[in-house]
This record gives sequence, structure tokens and C-alpha cells, in this order.
Amino acid sequence: MSLLFNSEGYFCEGEVEREWQFKMKFGRILLTNQELSLFRKSNINLTEIETIIDKFTDGFKIPLLKINNVSNIKIGKIYVVRIETTDGFLFSITMADNKSSGKKRSMELSELLNGNILRNT
Repeated sequence: MSLLFNSEGYFCEGEVEREWQFKMKFGRILLTNQELSLFRKSNINLTEIETIIDKFTDGFKIPLLKINNVSNIKIGKIYVVRIETTDGFLFSITMADNKSSGKKRSMELSELLNGNILRNT
């Protein structure tokens, strides 16, 4: 399994809504030649004295064989990768932040996904 894409970003199941930063989960987005993994990021504090550390936990794992359609769309000021699965689920991903609309990284992810879906079919 080879790593094709690695980025921090926001994701959710379903459509992107207003105030997306508060409604979407923030975490790590990993694409391999077999699956797309979305890991939620949460800050945990081991003790009251020690510093806060980041912990990544499972969010979603989507096998490439289950992806039916990938599109890159602009919603408001941000760019979103929409992923539709063969079993009827919809996922939205964006690499937008306070400084960027996420256009470049969203286009890169959608191109990699579409290319790998074609290879796996």
C-alpha cells in the first residue's frame, strides 16, 4: 500500500453547510492506492500539568472500489471534494483554512482519486 496524498483538512458525511469550520471534523486526510482514510483530530490532555497533545482517531475509511463519483466544486468561498459511494453515502472534504480557499489541494485530491478509481476498475 503506497501513500498518494497526505493533508490536514475538514471532512463530514453529507453536504457542506454554513459555518463549515464548526460543523465539519478537522483531521488528517490520507489517500493510498487502496483506500481514502479520514482521521479525526482531537486535543487530549494527559494530566492537568502537562501540555495538550494531538490524537488522531478513526473517522472514515472508504475503499476506492466503493467510490462511485468524485467531483470538485466551489461552495461559497471554499473548494470541496464531493465523494459519492456505491452504497449511497456522500462525503465532503476541504483543505480550506483562514488563509486559503483550498483550491489547489482539493483539485489535487480529486484528480488523484479519479485516477486511482479508473486504475482499480
